[in-house]
Amino acid sequence: MAHHDIVIEKFGSASTLQLREVAPRPPADDEVAIDVAYSGINFADIQMRLGFYPDAPKKPFVPGYEVSGRVSAVGKAVRDIRPGDAVIAGTYFGGYASHVTIPSRQVFKLPPSIDLEAGAALPVNYFTAQLALFEMARVRKGDRVLIECATGGVGVLAIQMARHAGAEVTGLTTSAHKKSFIESLGATAYTRDEFRANPELCGYDFILNASGGAEIQWQRARLGMTGRMVCVGMSSGVKDGKRNYLRIGLAALRTPRISVLKLFDANSGIYALNALHVLRDPVWIERLTRSMDTVERMGLKPHVGKVFAATDVASAHAFLETKQATGKVLLSW
Repeated sequence: MAHHDIVIEKFGSASTLQLREVAPRPPADDEVAIDVAYSGINFADIQMRLGFYPDAPKKPFVPGYEVSGRVSAVGKAVRDIRPGDAVIAGTYFGGYASHVTIPSRQVFKLPPSIDLEAGAALPVNYFTAQLALFEMARVRKGDRVLIECATGGVGVLAIQMARHAGAEVTGLTTSAHKKSFIESLGATAYTRDEFRANPELCGYDFILNASGGAEIQWQRARLGMTGRMVCVGMSSGVKDGKRNYLRIGLAALRTPRISVLKLFDANSGIYALNALHVLRDPVWIERLTRSMDTVERMGLKPHVGKVFAATDVASAHAFLETKQATGKVLLSW
């Protein structure tokens, strides 16, 4: 059976993504080989395709940070995973592939309540939400929480996780028709414009920001005493899926340079989180993978917005980067 991956050979629009045939690699002693069912798409993949992601490998390279599938082989030192097991896995690049071979510490058995499709929507979104809510911001019962990216893959899980912790959650969207989806998750919903126009909506203990740029400044003014904001991206720098250096440059320039002295006045804190950097660290990979046993306890349900055939990856990227998606976008192998 032929195996394929999707490679970024040059930077540019979604049409530059190329499918190629590859030979799978057998697992080393501590590795697991997986026949991939679904690959998750993340906004970082779009930024690296455009050439705006400084941590990407040299071209050509295979993007992708997460997969679900069935184990085809294991190394002789692997004990808790067997061929045939349904699994989800975090991949540090290389996830846009019909077959992956990765260290066993990055592989987790599929929770019984999650199917392979939903499983591929879990790793990066769950790790990002876990790090932002519980490692950095320490969200707890009674906190007032604002999720800016409420209809995206991270936001959907973050709402569920914050509510499970006992927080009162508000979600934002740029599209009024998506408000009912946010409300179905148990959060109060506003469009971004509605929320911004109402300065009385303030005093938040935690804000999850994904837009970056100028959005940070007005949102952090909505924090209460000892409030924490975690910034997880700069989606405001990408709009139409094209290489717009002016837009990404303006987003960077508009990102506030925040003085520690000013923070003394506000009594609040700002964190910046690049979850994919954290996933470089073997200790954190193992720690976060182990924490996935809470998925079942929390009853987390990722929302898969749309699934594209892997051969139609260009359409999948275009769908996500033009903000049509609600929830996670996947590739099916």
